[in-house]
Amino acid sequence: MECITLGLQNILQKTVPEVDLAPLAGPQTGKLRLSPEQLLVAIHAQALAEWALGLAQRLRPPSLPRGPGGKPQMYHDPSILLMALVQTVWRKSYEQIVDYVATHAELAVVLGFTQRTPAGQLRTISKGHYWERRAALGLLPFLFFFLGLVGQLIRLGVITGRALIVDSTLLSAWYHADPGASWQKYAKKKAVFGYKVHAVLCQASNLPVFVLVTPAHVHDSRVGWFIVLVAAVLYGFRVLVVYADAAYFDRRFFWVVQEILGAHPAVDYNPRRAGKRQLATLFFLGQWRRLVITPRSDIERHFAWMKRYFGLKYFQCYSWLRVTQFVLLTYSAALAVAFAAQRYQRPELIRRRSMVLAQA
Repeated sequence: MECITLGLQNILQKTVPEVDLAPLAGPQTGKLRLSPEQLLVAIHAQALAEWALGLAQRLRPPSLPRGPGGKPQMYHDPSILLMALVQTVWRKSYEQIVDYVATHAELAVVLGFTQRTPAGQLRTISKGHYWERRAALGLLPFLFFFLGLVGQLIRLGVITGRALIVDSTLLSAWYHADPGASWQKYAKKKAVFGYKVHAVLCQASNLPVFVLVTPAHVHDSRVGWFIVLVAAVLYGFRVLVVYADAAYFDRRFFWVVQEILGAHPAVDYNPRRAGKRQLATLFFLGQWRRLVITPRSDIERHFAWMKRYFGLKYFQCYSWLRVTQFVLLTYSAALAVAFAAQRYQRPELIRRRSMVLAQA
């Protein structure tokens, strides 16, 4: 199994575009206050967007040939992707982001809106057209853009992948009849209708390296082994330990972590599963949990951080595709802030959104 892993390692790292990662000059104390255009330049957003869209185009099934006639495309796909990123980072509505781009020429140029009207003004996209073009992009460009940001943070040494943490969190559906959502019921707790976000974190930086969205009823053990394996293979991680809670106490998870990744599975154990016979081992379980509980609390704080500061739970869309698109954009926003903070030589701000971004 190890030879398979070695043969697949660095699949992503070999394809992510090489960009200039030299440090940028900025204030070494206080807030950075980066504008949207400064953030996009710092993370090489244009190059990453073109790479993500090009890779998605190669993997997408061929479309029917276009017929004669029709209006030529005025706005390019990278501009739509980057506009969606700015909208998510600064948590703006569709109306707000369209108006903001229309009134800020410098940002419009960075986004790629270069055509002008006969009067000399930049042509920017309307709300309805932007909504349609963003939905038409599908899922793959947003996924590859997220993976590209992780790849650059690996090159900067921020993400190491030596120790991984896996867990999930529930998101309540926005639409009461969402066809992609499902019910999740817990004992003595209120049932939740919505989705579940499964995430893999690098413990060294507490930053995400992979994310998957499923209906709320999908148990963690069914996808935990898969997302850990995908993250390790994509980035070529030399994983030493994988932390997880009792929901991942599963044979497949142990087999993947031990036999394929060659890592140690630090998975919590629920003594209630074995009945009262395990009461004698509670002391040893207590000692074991002292080694597991701290990394697990890191990912719990991560989900709280994503929901509070990046608006992970405040979405107004429905269907699995649109919710997944929103989640990938939200996680890309968190990685973009970390990327910019590292390039401005402020590693202490990689998880401080309010300290990195200016009000826009």
